Amino acid sequence: MSKLFIIESASGESIPFLRGVLVESLVRAGLSFQDAYLIAQSIRSKIENKGKITTDTLRERVSAEVRKRFGSSLAKSYDLGSSRERQIVVQTATDEIPFSAGILSRSLQACAIDRSDALETAKQVHESLKKGEETVIDHTVLRKIVYEHLATHCSQAAADRFLSWRRFKDSGLPLIVLVGGITGTGKSTLTTELAYQLNIVRTQSTDMMREIVRCYLPPAEIPTLSYSSFEAWRGLATDSEQASEPNHIEVIRGFLSQFKIVKHGLKATIYRAVKESHDLIVDGVYVLPSKLELDIARDQAIVIPLMLVVPHQKTLAKRLKHREREQPERASSRYLKQLDQIWTLQSYLVLESEKDKTPLIINGEIEEAMDEILMHISNTIACHFPAKS
Repeated sequence: MSKLFIIESASGESIPFLRGVLVESLVRAGLSFQDAYLIAQSIRSKIENKGKITTDTLRERVSAEVRKRFGSSLAKSYDLGSSRERQIVVQTATDEIPFSAGILSRSLQACAIDRSDALETAKQVHESLKKGEETVIDHTVLRKIVYEHLATHCSQAAADRFLSWRRFKDSGLPLIVLVGGITGTGKSTLTTELAYQLNIVRTQSTDMMREIVRCYLPPAEIPTLSYSSFEAWRGLATDSEQASEPNHIEVIRGFLSQFKIVKHGLKATIYRAVKESHDLIVDGVYVLPSKLELDIARDQAIVIPLMLVVPHQKTLAKRLKHREREQPERASSRYLKQLDQIWTLQSYLVLESEKDKTPLIINGEIEEAMDEILMHISNTIACHFPAKS
């Protein structure tokens, strides 16, 4: 996708189009964040192939879209706000980027700062910048302003976490987050939200890796991959050995047989991200840090393994039933029949995580789990990049 630039109609100055900046101006005009995001997304898709667009043309298009969807009152509010808005640009060593309170708020939430505190801090920083006469601010100066606002109005701990994150970003090291867990623990939902919070565009599922391997190798060579992780034991047995109810050892043997095959693709994916200095989130049942041997990656990246856990077997059963309502193709009856095997697999993953000191994240409520994960990531980054050294 080619990069889209906005040309200031009066001065001819060119700046990158940022969807977050447009969302912010729409929210100030009175739209909800969700409505503002949908309009910004719609506008972006309509003009993305143009390469360049003037600010006047962009305002006209946005105003027309707001009027079409929400009426003339909100469109007028947007027109008045955008016409008097003074754009502040943040200057880095290599680029100039329009300041966005929305983007700042999201980056603060990534530092395990409460959402309301992050929003308020971003708002205060924006107000502070607007009071000044400068339209261009150096990123190190902005960093100091944000740090001081956090220390004064939030907490010193929050300010230090923010500074540690900035030092980490300056280092150029990639962030690799590995999220393990059995089926039904909410890995996909949580990692989608985590990717948004951390602004990580590259995500990978180990289930997808397994499917790719299955496309290239015949079932006779990899019999266990024809089954789900908790049924892999079936691929190890001959017809005469088939049993309706496997013991715990068989369940784990079958899973480890799959893991040994998928592990190569998983390690290759991680090392490729490290080599190219790309942030990455990997989720899946085959994320087993104790057996991945990632010491080399840890020297060249911040690697953070996590294991999602469902606290009770009854809770897992409810999750699987609920998932069927959202994804009818994943019928819960099949999983509920194998609930004991799935639970056996979680017990094994928990034991392995405890041996390897991988944090266990109880995913009861997604917001609480997200808060715990973000705090753990921030604390890990602070250990490698102390705020004051």
